[in-house]
Amino acid sequence: MKKSELNIVITTTPIRPVPTQYPPIGALSVVSSLQKAGYSSSEFYDIDGLRPSYEEALDHLVALNPDVIGISAVVSTAYEYTKKLSLQIKERLPKTTIVLGGNLGASAEILLKFTGTDFVVLGEGEKVIIEFMDCYIANNDFADVPSLVFLDKNNN
Repeated sequence: MKKSELNIVITTTPIRPVPTQYPPIGALSVVSSLQKAGYSSSEFYDIDGLRPSYEEALDHLVALNPDVIGISAVVSTAYEYTKKLSLQIKERLPKTTIVLGGNLGASAEILLKFTGTDFVVLGEGEKVIIEFMDCYIANNDFADVPSLVFLDKNNN
């Protein structure tokens, strides 16, 4: 599979009860890095800024049918939303890989065991996502990708 053929969506989660006026710099940096690295089908869906209903957001993501969804969860209060979203995406799109980044990633073990999240990025996502995607395309082991956390075959 070619880089340009992969359908990648980076999305946000609601941060506060009302949308923030600040742009989601981290998520936008990840999309920019992906596009610069040749992943030209990468796109951004700003749930925090657009504030669709939960059902509209889920339906939109499912309709995009991405190979990889990156969830930017920058606050710990996003856990409930992230859990629900990731589990329902996995139910409706079982082949979609879900990668989570942001401050919520500090709870990587819980995310990996109790949500639909497949991988958690710790640190600078715009650097890690390129190495992750290159391994994804090559079907390589992800163990050598720095700052990437995932469960092994033994659930460790």
